[in-house]
Amino acid sequence: MKRWLPLLAMALIMLSACGSAPASAPAAATDSPGGAAASGDVDTSKLSKELFFYNWSDYIDPSILADFEQEYGVKVTLDTYDANEDMIAKVRAGNSGYDIVVPSDYAVTTMAAEGLIISLDKSLLTNLSHMSPDLLNKYFDEGNVYSIPYMYGISGIAYNQKNFPDGVDSWSALFDPAKIAAYSGKFSMLDDERESPGAALKLLGKSLNDTEPADLKAAEDLLIAQKPFLAAYNSSDVNRKLASEEYVIAHAWSGQAIQAHNGLGDEFSGNPDILFTMPKEGGMIWMDNLAILKDSPNAYTAHVFINFLMRPDIAARNTEYIGYLSPNKDAVDLLSQDIKDLYAQGFAPDAEMIKRLEWAERNEKTTAFTDVWTVVKGE
Repeated sequence: MKRWLPLLAMALIMLSACGSAPASAPAAATDSPGGAAASGDVDTSKLSKELFFYNWSDYIDPSILADFEQEYGVKVTLDTYDANEDMIAKVRAGNSGYDIVVPSDYAVTTMAAEGLIISLDKSLLTNLSHMSPDLLNKYFDEGNVYSIPYMYGISGIAYNQKNFPDGVDSWSALFDPAKIAAYSGKFSMLDDERESPGAALKLLGKSLNDTEPADLKAAEDLLIAQKPFLAAYNSSDVNRKLASEEYVIAHAWSGQAIQAHNGLGDEFSGNPDILFTMPKEGGMIWMDNLAILKDSPNAYTAHVFINFLMRPDIAARNTEYIGYLSPNKDAVDLLSQDIKDLYAQGFAPDAEMIKRLEWAERNEKTTAFTDVWTVVKGE
């Protein structure tokens, strides 16, 4: 995750312009890619009656699912998860009932290597032309053989400016006992084996991909020392708890921070005092992607749905609703000025911030993070 120049270009564009398993199996007969591929038209005879979508929490505008059903007659059933590892564990056993999942960058590599996701039929994905070339062909899926970018974002600190009138500029705001004692029980860390250890490593001046045993032990010690002051490890509703002021500060994804600031449709009201910052020590940048499971019985319909999500008008609406960063270059121009202004305030990376960001890599050494997280969560 160290492709700075392409992401810098995208950031500058933005700033200038910017569960549980399904209750029932799919009702329709199995479909397969093919039919009307050359023109990109949808062969309605191949569409299933239902599609099962396994996605992150608060990560799609519900009205888009309704619009897809109205346009194609396919009901999309949505279930949610809060961590890549949870999703992979559920689908690894097979016959999960899901068609489409949303793995983060490194998780795409893992799922492809294990044969959990299929090679995509690009002839059915005509709206790929709207995607930013700079955000395609990334290290985790060169050629986008198995995945299509959905959203990307950054991991930093969301905070209530009423409690922090001078702002926040360091991960020490979430780790220094002398600071966190003042808001004990009112802050959270992301419930993720790469995110929270990664934040600790950045505070220590290390790479978030550092697997040196001494450095991992130091990060582990920081997390264990922090734990008594913590409200929770929370990747699911930190947006709501920030907006309601149950939390005054939190380790959060940029889109969660925008949701806390703006609200989320009819789900909850926003709090304009919630701001977002990338600590001076740096943090994580990541991308979530759409992929089709190997055992999906509805592969053709899944391609149609992914293509639908890449339409610029749909992608822009989705971005407005969930607040993350769109890889769809033609959707960016359609975003409201309010969202562009928030991006310019630090909810999206600018040229300076890009230099402080890293992608989380996955290799034979990074399994050590699972061990660290097991120890920390077990304390």
